[in-house]
Amino acid sequence: MTQPARAIIPPCYPHGTMASTDPLKPSYLIVGTDRPKVSQAVQRLRMRVVKDSGSDLDLTVVAIDGSATAATLQEALQAISTPSLALGIRVILVQGVDRLKETQRRQLAACLEDPMPDTCIAFEAERLGKTDALYKAVARVGEVLVFNLPKKWEMARWVEKRAKAQGFHLSGPVAQHLLERCGADPGRSERIERELEKLKQYCGGEEPTEAHVDAVCTPDDDTVIFDLMDAVGRRERGRSIALLEALYASGNPRNDANGVFYSLKRHIEQLEAARQLPHNDQSAAAKQLGVHPWAARKLLAQREHFDRQRIGRAYRALAEAEAGLRGQAPVTLESVGGVKDDERLVVELALVRLLA
Repeated sequence: MTQPARAIIPPCYPHGTMASTDPLKPSYLIVGTDRPKVSQAVQRLRMRVVKDSGSDLDLTVVAIDGSATAATLQEALQAISTPSLALGIRVILVQGVDRLKETQRRQLAACLEDPMPDTCIAFEAERLGKTDALYKAVARVGEVLVFNLPKKWEMARWVEKRAKAQGFHLSGPVAQHLLERCGADPGRSERIERELEKLKQYCGGEEPTEAHVDAVCTPDDDTVIFDLMDAVGRRERGRSIALLEALYASGNPRNDANGVFYSLKRHIEQLEAARQLPHNDQSAAAKQLGVHPWAARKLLAQREHFDRQRIGRAYRALAEAEAGLRGQAPVTLESVGGVKDDERLVVELALVRLLA
């Protein structure tokens, strides 16, 4: 059985609906690590079916969740091989095909060689190589839509584009600030999308600033530690203590007393290294300090708050804290006779002394 050539499904439609009335192709593969965009593309396809037929009777969805792939595969194969009883183009959507074994995906690929008439077979996956049999089969008879996340160093530009897609402008510095606050992991793009939605509603048409981001965007547990380092670098003692308490309250094991201590130690070392630089060139500083340019910019600004005396005081506070964490603290208010005291208190007192 053969099927007439069909036009491409456009990858983007205004307002989340399909603006095109071109017929669907025999098959689609919607794949990528940018899960929000993949979900939107899948949703557009589903809406197209409803729009064309007036109901979802022409849509069959088979989700492969990884628990019973063999049975689910048979369900998909049966749906693909069953003639449609409804009018119009029938769409069979198989989600999560990357959870199948390669031999199982070959079975799905074979279905595209002689599909049922008036049937569009769509597949969804997070990762699927171009050499995969299913990928090549879809590319041969239909269309592959790829939506991959950018690399970590490209995330700021990605955030700007996602803000534009939501209908508002976000400057590069504010986009970078949002990532610093909410996390720059490309794998958590859905969370960033939600933060952008909140930011848009909060600003009400006004262009967002860093202050707006701080006011409405929820900080990520993994980014609070960086907020703490920035507060220390600016010598904001009250904010530093509040952020330290927030880290402890989060319960994240990576933000325990020892983790905070070594982050503090590294930051003071970076500030001391930044003090030795005879210039304010951000790009050159990034190379010399071995950090990202935006981190170099912060260090160059924060070094103004630390002269030689304050750096020395910081190292003394950290040395006492390190001894305390090892159970060898000197006789002080927080330890008696070298007995190890509560680790959190040791780091908190060291932070107070560091910023005295």
